[in-house]
Amino acid sequence: MPYKVLPLIACLFPLYAHAETATPRTWDVGLAVTANQSPFVDGDTVISARPVKLNNSGFDIPGITWSFSKAPQREFYVGAGLDEWDHERGDSQTLSDMRKLDRAVNVRVGGAWKLPSGVANVDVAQDVANAHKGTQAKLRYTHNPAPHQASVRPYVEAQWLSSKLTDYYVGVDAAEVKAGRPAYQAGSAVALKTGLTLRKALTPKLTLVGGVDATHYGSAITDSPLVERSTVWGTYAGMTYRW
Repeated sequence: MPYKVLPLIACLFPLYAHAETATPRTWDVGLAVTANQSPFVDGDTVISARPVKLNNSGFDIPGITWSFSKAPQREFYVGAGLDEWDHERGDSQTLSDMRKLDRAVNVRVGGAWKLPSGVANVDVAQDVANAHKGTQAKLRYTHNPAPHQASVRPYVEAQWLSSKLTDYYVGVDAAEVKAGRPAYQAGSAVALKTGLTLRKALTPKLTLVGGVDATHYGSAITDSPLVERSTVWGTYAGMTYRW
């Protein structure tokens, strides 16, 4: 009997040794303060806070995600997040008589691929909170050369927004029509976003994070009587702690 157990022990020992020597998993999480310009008529800049989780694998995947398939040069993931759109219309007094909008919660699925000069990312999100029930897709390239650990990372992102999403935010129903605000039904739209992110380790556990961006919307959005800015900016700054 002992001789029959020996081969099993021999097979399990490398796994045990790997588990003992493997680097413990760490989490870099924190909080950031954000400021985003509203595209809506008379909309104020929106100041808020959001959680931050650093992806230290070099894949530059934004937001909160979980990887279900990972290799050295590619990663597939699922995640969740809120719409970037200002569902309160910047607290615009001009638009305060319109219907109130709910916050959309999205389920995301995507993939990221490491290139010699940076990272390419494809992300598709679907609203599951029954706010607008729309879909959005994003294609992003981040300049982050190998070994993909740059402190400053510029990026460019193309976005496609479904008609359900755009009409929810910038459409005008018949009941909301008044002088200077004609009815408007928005179709699917495209947008272009560019910006850069920053991460700087202050101590072995504390990391400073930040970023700035600008988003330019297509005509399906900017033709709406609710929108007065075709390009809006955003920024954030915060700190993460390694647990």
